[in-house]
Amino acid sequence: MNLLKLAVTAARSATRALHIRVLAFSIMAVTLAAPGVVGAGEYLRLKILVIVYDNTFAGTLTSSEVATVRREVGEAVEFIWRSSRMRLHLAVDDLTIHRFVPEQEFAKSDPDRYVLPFWDVEEAGGGVAADLADLGYRSGSYDVVVAFYALEIGPGVSTPFGAGSYSVNSLLGKAAYVAIPMSWAPSTLNNYLEHELLHVLNDMFNESGYTGFPLIHNVKLFQFLNGEHYPPLEPWNSESGSDYQKWLLGNFTDVEYFDVVKRWGSVETFKDHDGDGLPDYSPYGDELSITEENLGSSTSHADTDGDGLGDLEEATAGVRRGTDPNNPDTDGDGLNDGSDPDPLEPEAR
Repeated sequence: MNLLKLAVTAARSATRALHIRVLAFSIMAVTLAAPGVVGAGEYLRLKILVIVYDNTFAGTLTSSEVATVRREVGEAVEFIWRSSRMRLHLAVDDLTIHRFVPEQEFAKSDPDRYVLPFWDVEEAGGGVAADLADLGYRSGSYDVVVAFYALEIGPGVSTPFGAGSYSVNSLLGKAAYVAIPMSWAPSTLNNYLEHELLHVLNDMFNESGYTGFPLIHNVKLFQFLNGEHYPPLEPWNSESGSDYQKWLLGNFTDVEYFDVVKRWGSVETFKDHDGDGLPDYSPYGDELSITEENLGSSTSHADTDGDGLGDLEEATAGVRRGTDPNNPDTDGDGLNDGSDPDPLEPEAR
């Protein structure tokens, strides 16, 4: 992770330790009890450029592997849209760069530890920023740039971390930068992207004057508020760690999200005929993956199947999937979704 962020996290954790239990239920519980109401179909749209470098000194990617990256990014976009209760959407543009990236363009924290930075390393003659300039990308055109790059761990080659983020205003005038080496099972790539984007969002919030962003690497508060029975959230990029990420994204208010647009993103509006917080359809083609149109739910009734669980709650019921807004008993256990403690798991009864 970004070492400066780790230091700041540690400092904040120390200063809050003495009073966190006193404030947890008086301040945080207010937010947690009512995640907020999406007003008039508004949501924050951040523009993201996702680059794949498929040919480096430490590996190459097949077209199938590149397609896997794109699919994993799509899953991360849907996770963030679902987890934020339809407040935050990442509008992704894809770019694949085929040029060979030599060892000289990588930054090294130790002789064998590599990360692809956005800047030109010494006199390497190339880099992410230079590539974007050569391709004509303009300053201010994106809020975040994410680079996936081929890197096979082997003798003399390793990574200093799973993934890393650099703060806003790193390149293209205002964009944050995220670097993700492809050196593990692709099925985890979306977890790393989701985590690093929380760091990016933290930077955007801070720069916009909001300094109350929860500690991303400290899940103790989450466990404290949700009870000791909650499973351990380690590692943070595991499926259980995704619960924590969903919790964070779902409990920011509209004001906190929309204040970011002072510099990043834009506030867009979707049509919501029944006022349930779920868009009738995507205002940008098929960009939004979760809408009434996609789910086949009603745009005239906030609870299509009348099971006591509104369509928005149906769509956001699970970490990576929702319940069926057209079926009052999604898991088929005999309990309506609205009264089922876990409508996605029949054995929970």
